[in-house]
Amino acid sequence: MKHEDLPERWKDKLKERFKNIGFDGQKRLSATDFNSMMIAKIKFEDDSFAEFRYPLVINAPEFDEVGVFTEHCGYHIFNLGGTYIDLIEED
Repeated sequence: MKHEDLPERWKDKLKERFKNIGFDGQKRLSATDFNSMMIAKIKFEDDSFAEFRYPLVINAPEFDEVGVFTEHCGYHIFNLGGTYIDLIEED
């Protein structure tokens, strides 16, 4: 999904993140928000999996969700229950 497709609760969550890191007023992710040294490996309770390079991962326990944002592969929201995410720093 794209920014326009995000539920309002996630648009608000991103605004909150920007404010917390000193970029109050920023509303959308830009290239500098993605970690070029990180890989998110996601495993689901049925043993299926996904892997994203250079993600921004935001936990939102208040929604029982986790957001995995990528620059080129879109934005993804997963239920926290049964979802396991390992963040691995590339060498």
